[in-house]
Amino acid sequence: MNYKTFFEMLWQDYIKIAPQALRVHDLFTHLGETVINDHVAFRTFSDCSIDLDHLQPVILAMGYTLQDHYHFEQKKLVARSYSHPDPAAPRIFVSELMRHLLSEESQRILESVVAQIDPGAVDGPEIFARGLLWQPITAADYDTLSDESEYAAWLVSMGLRVNHFTVSLNHSRSLKDMQQVIDLLEQHQFPINQAGGAIKGEPADLLVQSSTMADQTEIRFSCGQTRTVPTCFYEFAMRYKNAEGELFDGFIANNADKIFESTNRV
Repeated sequence: MNYKTFFEMLWQDYIKIAPQALRVHDLFTHLGETVINDHVAFRTFSDCSIDLDHLQPVILAMGYTLQDHYHFEQKKLVARSYSHPDPAAPRIFVSELMRHLLSEESQRILESVVAQIDPGAVDGPEIFARGLLWQPITAADYDTLSDESEYAAWLVSMGLRVNHFTVSLNHSRSLKDMQQVIDLLEQHQFPINQAGGAIKGEPADLLVQSSTMADQTEIRFSCGQTRTVPTCFYEFAMRYKNAEGELFDGFIANNADKIFESTNRV
């Protein structure tokens, strides 16, 4: 599968579970913008058949190269980013929850989840749009995970799928200022992630980001209860040139740390 087909597959799955994203996309296009995707992100579990080490070969097979590693100590995550030699190809960011650092109760819940994943689940790019690879958990277990790790709760309820797309403001004709974008979104009643401020980063950091709060959907747990839970969100990014005149191509851990909170329960 080439990267263009890959991202089209992801987009179709994304807008089904986060219709907010299509409304944001349409808002930009109605303003005359051509929406270019800066990057997508995924979430997964450590020490299982869909961990980073298992997913990375699929990404590399599409022509990507490993760009950098990241560590989020407070959220108990590690991550890797990938770039493609074709400048038109969006970047890929994959984070992984280090299960062994969670409480014993959360570890127990997650062990029962990952034990259900087929050892041969990673059989090609389609794995990134498979969703749940396990049976739903109970609402009580979901609450236990949420209290300790919103990330874990999101992953258990949403499965392996794209977490967000990102509008590249570098390719925007008129929306070049992040505050301008935020004002536009708020005017149309899209909720903004305020963790650490609506705008994450500064031009001096070479990357400025913002995001909506995740869309929501109703799911049924194994106990029969239904809940409204966060799904996916839309991000916005502006990249700046370094002292050598090169556009920054990576990610900033401090920004990403707050972007993760776009899927927190409201």
